[in-house]
Amino acid sequence: MEQGAEVAPPVGVEFTLTVVNDTTEPTNVMIFPTAPAVVPGSPVVWRSFDLGPDQSAVLEWRHTLNFVRGTLTDFGPGQDYDPVQIVEAVPGQSNQVTLALVDGELALVGQQAGPPGTLLVVQDPSVPPGSGNVGVGIAGLGTFVALAEPGVKQGYGYAPQFSIGTGTYRQGQLFSTMGINTQAPLDYPGGATTATAVFDGTGWNISY
Repeated sequence: MEQGAEVAPPVGVEFTLTVVNDTTEPTNVMIFPTAPAVVPGSPVVWRSFDLGPDQSAVLEWRHTLNFVRGTLTDFGPGQDYDPVQIVEAVPGQSNQVTLALVDGELALVGQQAGPPGTLLVVQDPSVPPGSGNVGVGIAGLGTFVALAEPGVKQGYGYAPQFSIGTGTYRQGQLFSTMGINTQAPLDYPGGATTATAVFDGTGWNISY
């Protein structure tokens, strides 16, 4: 489930994830959001990277909330949402934004305090249908985007449920389950900020 303000990590917390490929084959590792079908738009691969046999990688990020805007108009698995604007959202101060047509170009404008526990995107009536995409992200990288549609409101929780997995998709691409070979929930328990995820060729062993 997406996380509202009461369970989402505080903004500014630093997280570390060590990923180990405990196999004899190279693999493409993906970190991606999972959410109920009611979440607006399409999910985006948040992070991806290649790991060779018996290799490991360390990811570090600061938990920040973002609104994102991209140019992709033809949605489908494997398509990059093509980000062109990313703005930070602060709970209780700037967690609402408007997508509007400004001087003939789409732009994220008018940030303000929005509903508690929600990242809210309001699409202005001036927005040409299907002229781009807009959504949210974590630490400067997209997690969910939806096509431009005038008059629409999109609400998201403060943090998605992330999973780690292997498959064919790359960072920034829209995805479907067809391209995911393995996956496991990536849940940092309350107060935990470090994790190690080991891939053994068939599944994941994650410790915190």
